[in-house]
Amino acid sequence: MDQKEYKNTLDRAVRLAHEGKNHLSEEEYRRLFEPLNLTEEQDRLTRDYLKELHISFEEWEGAEDDDLPLSDEDGNYLEFYLEEIKSLPKYPDKEISEIYRAVMEDDDAEAKQKLINIHLSDVVDIAKLYVYHGMRLEDLIGEGNIGLIMAIDLLGTVESVEEAEGLIGKTIMDSMDAAIRNDQDLKNEIDRILENINKINEIASELSNDLKRDLTIEELAENSEFSVSEIEDALKFTGNAIEGIKYE
Repeated sequence: MDQKEYKNTLDRAVRLAHEGKNHLSEEEYRRLFEPLNLTEEQDRLTRDYLKELHISFEEWEGAEDDDLPLSDEDGNYLEFYLEEIKSLPKYPDKEISEIYRAVMEDDDAEAKQKLINIHLSDVVDIAKLYVYHGMRLEDLIGEGNIGLIMAIDLLGTVESVEEAEGLIGKTIMDSMDAAIRNDQDLKNEIDRILENINKINEIASELSNDLKRDLTIEELAENSEFSVSEIEDALKFTGNAIEGIKYE
C-alpha cells in the first residue's frame, strides 16, 4: 500500500466526516478506502483511528460541552467566549440575506463585520469537531476566526448566499485543517529530536566509556549515524546536557 496515498485518503475521510458533524457513512468509507485494498488488519486500524477522533459510522449530532476533552483552561475560555458571543446583535433571516448581499455586491465594511459576528458561533461549533485532534480549543477557534475573516473577504467571488455560506464553512475548516497539520508536524519534529537525543546519549556514553574520555562532536559524528548538525541540535535542545561529549 502506498503510504502517501493512504495518508491523503485518510485526510479526506476525516474532512468528510467533519463536514458531516463527525459522521462518516459506511458507503462513504468504502468509496474512499476500497481502492486501496486494505487488509483486515489495516481496515481495523483505520476504523480505530477514526473512532479515536470521535468519528462515528452512526448519526452523531455532536457532544455536550461537558463531554469534550477540554482542560480547565479551555473549558473556562469556552464559557467566557460563548458569553461574549451572546452579547452580539441578532438579526432576522431577511436582514442576514441583505447583509450577505451588501458584502457580495458592494464589499461593505460594516456588513462584513456584521457577517463575521453572525458566524462566530459557527466557528465554535466546528472547533468542537476538531478538538479531538489534540489541539487546544482556544487555538482552534483562533485559527477558525482567521479563516472566517478570509472567507468574508472572498465573498465577492460568489453569486448566491448559499455559495457564500458554503465558502465560509469550507474556509473555516481549511484553516483548522492547516493548523492541525502544522501542529502535528511540530510534534513529529519534537518526537524526532527526542528520539535522536536518546540515541545520541546512548552512543556517546558507550564510546566515552570505551575511550575513557569525552568525544568531540566531530568524533561522535564519525562513529555514529548522526551528522554534526543533528548532534548540535540535540545539544541545543538539552542545554548541552548530554554526557560523554566534549563541549567547546
